[in-house]
Amino acid sequence: MKKFYSLLAVAAISMTVSAQQTVFEATFDDITGTGGNDGKWSGQIANNSLSSYETGGSWTLANAYSGNNAVKLGSGSNLGSITTPTIVAEGVATLTFRAGAWDSTNESTTLKISATGATLDQATVTLVKGSFTTYTVNITGANKAVKIKFEGQKASNSRFFIDDIRVTVPTQAVTDTNATKVNLVKNTVVANEIIFGQEAQVSVINMAGQVVKTAEVKDNSRLDVSNLAKGTYIVTATVNGKAVSQKVIKK
Repeated sequence: MKKFYSLLAVAAISMTVSAQQTVFEATFDDITGTGGNDGKWSGQIANNSLSSYETGGSWTLANAYSGNNAVKLGSGSNLGSITTPTIVAEGVATLTFRAGAWDSTNESTTLKISATGATLDQATVTLVKGSFTTYTVNITGANKAVKIKFEGQKASNSRFFIDDIRVTVPTQAVTDTNATKVNLVKNTVVANEIIFGQEAQVSVINMAGQVVKTAEVKDNSRLDVSNLAKGTYIVTATVNGKAVSQKVIKK
């Protein structure tokens, strides 16, 4: 099922008992075109070039086209690829996505997947021509700055559609500060400064999943956030070997 928001990429605080916490999700619902979700997989579809895409961060595109709430990559003679913005995940995570191959006789069904800032347990998956299939890839060694690339197998006839890219982490990897009794942030409603209660390397992440500030902090040190827009942010850090996060509201 498609979601209302075109991209949700959040480092969220774990507030309920669930197995996984979503830290990145792209649904491409703001992309208007033909092909993929409308049941069309060949012919005169997805003809409008998608030279850039900035929803939730800066994506890297090569030979990309606008599908029906999806992205088509590649053409009959050119290799296509798409690389995510930076994903804030640490340690182990799980990647899921939907993809399908262009429906023609000579089309390749091999999709290559690679990552920077992490290791994937699969380098390729086999697509189905003319329909979406959901794939799951395990991520290890994530270093808080992960980018994932999806690419066709060869220069010609490796066209594919992609949709619903999601990365989840175990809930213990995105932990409520109060639950772990770690006082990372002393003031959770702030005007101009965040006051810290622990020595750590911290990142401030907005609700689009973008890292807007990083700093090395100590107990009682202050971080100027006066230039940030009003709204909700997540402060993440590793304290005593544990990944913790805390929600901060900028008023």
